[in-house]
Order: sequence, then structure tokens, then C-alpha cells
Amino acid sequence: MIFTTSHELSQVIGGVDMFSPTGLVILTIGILFTLGVPLTMILKGKKD
Repeated sequence: MIFTTSHELSQVIGGVDMFSPTGLVILTIGILFTLGVPLTMILKGKKD
């Protein structure tokens, strides 16, 4: 088995710095989607 450290993995994959403008946009969209969809389903859910 091959084990890689997170440092080696970040060099291979690359990625986006979390505090760059692109990283903040991705983070914001993720938070809004993660919180918004369940909250919308709870508040606007099927009413019998």
C-alpha cells in the first residue's frame, strides 16, 4: 500500500487557498447550500 502525507497530496492535486477570493466564494456557496437547503425544506415543506 502507498501512503501519502497531506503535504505530498496538496502538491499533487493543487487546490485553492481557502483565504483567496476564489476559496472564499467556494466556501460561502458551500455554507449557503449546506444550511439553506435543509432550512428551506423545514420551513417550506409539504403542508398537509
